[in-house]
Amino acid sequence: MVQRDADGTGVLTAGSRLVELRLSADTELLFLARLVAEDLAVSAGFGIAEAADFRLAVDEAAAAQARRADDGAMLECAFRCADGMTVTVTTTSSWAFPPGPDEVGWHILRALTDSLDAWTEPAPGSDGWRLCVQFAKEPLHLPH
Repeated sequence: MVQRDADGTGVLTAGSRLVELRLSADTELLFLARLVAEDLAVSAGFGIAEAADFRLAVDEAAAAQARRADDGAMLECAFRCADGMTVTVTTTSSWAFPPGPDEVGWHILRALTDSLDAWTEPAPGSDGWRLCVQFAKEPLHLPH
């Protein structure tokens, strides 16, 4: 799975934990991404309200990607836990446009996260596209 880090390397830094969730791009399964998101946010030191916001951000990103996914496509959610959380949600699609500023969900993501990016790249082994959305969120108060 492709991830863009702040330094552009895509390499996990020391102290980072990576949790990956791979499921069918079926809106009925998105509850799994929400459950993982909330649990990881709480363990990363997010308060209850912050964890709920983080869960909502994951839900928005995953739902936007699931709507774009081709039939039978997978939805991949990578959660990188360090000082905060970085989430990358990807899927494959014949449609080459990831979520963006012309959508309400994008504005919700922008309001709930500290950084937000989306991009498209050629899907390996197919004529389609790999759609990627990545955002980061830090808790207001890090645990001591």
